[in-house]
Amino acid sequence: MDLTVNTPLDVSSADDSTLQSISGALGSFTETGASYLIREMYPKRPLRNFLWNDDFIANIDQFGNGPSWNREGEFESKLCPKERGRLFYLRDLESGEYWSPNRNFDRSGFDVFETEVGLGWSKIVSEHRGIRFEWTIFVPRVGNRECWKVVVSNTGDAPKELDLFAYSGSALNDLEHSAYNHAKFVDSLNGVLISHNAYNFPSTLKHHYVATTAEVRAYETTNRRFVGVYGNLNKPDALSRGGDLESIDTSFDTDMTAILQSRYSLKAGESVELRMVSGLASGLDEAARSAAEVFADGWFESEQAAIAAGIGRFAERIEVSLPQEDKEAEFFTNVWLKQQISLGKTWARTYTRGFRDIMQDITAFVSLEPESVAERICYCLERQRPCGNTLRQWEPIDLHPYRDGPAWIVPAVAGYIKETGDFSILERQVTYYESDESATVLDHCQRGMDFLLDHLGAHGLCLWGGGDWNDSLNGAGLQMKGESVWLSQATIVATRMLCELLERIGSSDTAAQYANKADTLAVDLRAEAWDGDHFLCGFTDWGEKVGARENKYAQVFLNMQTWAILSEVAEDPEALSDLIEKELNSDFGYVLNKPSFREGDDHIGRVSYFELGAYENGSVYNHGGAFKLVADCKIGRGQLAYETLRKILPGNPVNPPQVSGCEPYAVSNMYLGPENDLRGGEALMSWITGTAGWLFRGVVEDMLGVRAEYDGLRIDPCLPPHWDGVSVRREFRGSVFNIRINNPDMLEKGTLEIRVDGALLEGDVIPVPTTESTVCVEVTLH
Repeated sequence: MDLTVNTPLDVSSADDSTLQSISGALGSFTETGASYLIREMYPKRPLRNFLWNDDFIANIDQFGNGPSWNREGEFESKLCPKERGRLFYLRDLESGEYWSPNRNFDRSGFDVFETEVGLGWSKIVSEHRGIRFEWTIFVPRVGNRECWKVVVSNTGDAPKELDLFAYSGSALNDLEHSAYNHAKFVDSLNGVLISHNAYNFPSTLKHHYVATTAEVRAYETTNRRFVGVYGNLNKPDALSRGGDLESIDTSFDTDMTAILQSRYSLKAGESVELRMVSGLASGLDEAARSAAEVFADGWFESEQAAIAAGIGRFAERIEVSLPQEDKEAEFFTNVWLKQQISLGKTWARTYTRGFRDIMQDITAFVSLEPESVAERICYCLERQRPCGNTLRQWEPIDLHPYRDGPAWIVPAVAGYIKETGDFSILERQVTYYESDESATVLDHCQRGMDFLLDHLGAHGLCLWGGGDWNDSLNGAGLQMKGESVWLSQATIVATRMLCELLERIGSSDTAAQYANKADTLAVDLRAEAWDGDHFLCGFTDWGEKVGARENKYAQVFLNMQTWAILSEVAEDPEALSDLIEKELNSDFGYVLNKPSFREGDDHIGRVSYFELGAYENGSVYNHGGAFKLVADCKIGRGQLAYETLRKILPGNPVNPPQVSGCEPYAVSNMYLGPENDLRGGEALMSWITGTAGWLFRGVVEDMLGVRAEYDGLRIDPCLPPHWDGVSVRREFRGSVFNIRINNPDMLEKGTLEIRVDGALLEGDVIPVPTTESTVCVEVTLH
């Protein structure tokens, strides 16, 4: 049995001088921003971290609790449940006292209690009654499993005799029919095997195993005996009565669990380390092989190093340096937005995989890991129908007739080609959804645009169908008469990107045809969708205006104004920007619409039934805020872009994490809007949001102005005036560009003087070097 005892132990805490407290009262980033140390362990809501590989994902809080699962197609195989998931207990044999070192149910006065949140790992540390506990959890690159490393140390002056109880609840309890259930200790596994041997089960993953390197003294397999029928996890019956666990298997049980008891005698300053694995398997043989691999000498260390190296590789492709007062924005751009985008491009929104979600995330991720993006584009295009429309989402499949999917295809494909120079992707063959027909990626692009451009309503605008980007405007166009202003604007943006792409490959005549359609759509938007001082949201199947001054609710929507700027439909974009600031700005950010709906309207959809300020009904929906940031830069308003950025990031001084509840290291999908007088400003759902990709691109490509083009790297910054000097390290097509942007006159936009390796550049696009090299770029705004 592998049991490592180390002596002596240095238990000194981290030097506070290496931490920068830039996110309020909850904790602090480490010096490089690559991890965050949570010191307030009982914040407004649990603080999450996501750990994942391509097949398996865990969503854990600061205590290490939370669900984990595998998804095979439409079926989700769950490992740990949302509650009663992962716990440890320590028992001092001399005093008989016990406590949970990772949960601290009683909020006892632990000497140390903190969690370090890293990229792909979390580490929970506590110190109580002279015992230090350290638990690191991560998900390896391959396999449906979690890996745990536990270190228990005696920090006192006298020897200690301790029992450690490692507890893992099982989501197999939630499956239908407990008559399939059995849990037992298996000597060859040195752990517990929990099984749901169901008939006609949709997955091979019927078994949950928990194994350890420790010498198992006793075990338990059910909460009926451990917690007790009327007990609770704070004071489990089995620990309250003392002695060893009963070491009994269980059957026909809806409360199966794996609890492994081990005993240690530690001298002063000694520590013991053990390894554990909790995972899903098709049977005992697979579980045993997995445990043997994980427990091999050096495997933990090499696997964690490989994970860090993989994350570090895509992270270093773009690195920015911002002024000292904006270190939060720097840390998010260099570290945490990239991690959120990576989660999105692999797992979309985790509860499902959405076409628009993945396409937007990979459009941002392409600059970080271009080699993986072509596969993800084709993966998504397999969910496009021959008519040109796409599934909204799959796993599970959503067949509601949303119509915005095609608008995201061309930006993703064009972004990939600009980043890599690889036009060959256009010739890749990809099958259509539920069809034997296969076509090129270029054909997929064109069919998507044809679907949008050729199905117009009475006002000449794109049909709304079951909804556009705003999922909750899902009742306005089901009769295929309603028209969406935002979708029409997004179609113009994508069509013009397609025209540029077609010109590049010599299809000028086809490009001209698409350009004419885009121009006509723009004319109709100006003529039909203008409401005196802003653009409408759309027209319902009944011809009713949405987002008009004549409406009782939701008279102005954010996205239709920002995308009017992005699509260049707005004749006076500055006036639209002023309107946004006047009507839609708040302390928490920019609301999606105002005023919020206060009564349901079936001609609108579910958004009208939502609570005030919730989701798309008047919330500060940060995805829309990120659109606004990009629009601000398009019209040269760098200060407004900066103010928008500050409000989206969790460190907003008016709504910091201890108030909003947002993780200090993740952007939130939304903040409840100011019209919600009960919970306004609260962040209920972070991590899983398209905000991350748009915000990352907004900072790098629009504020700093460094973005890929077909012919090279464009430099076109739009800065807040106080950014007098910033820099970007950018890898692009095999070369490294070290870019320094000087803003001595404290401008937002200006005339650019660009020197490339000392030579003055004509224009603002740096050509791709003929050989891989390091390029020094000096930019000055005048």
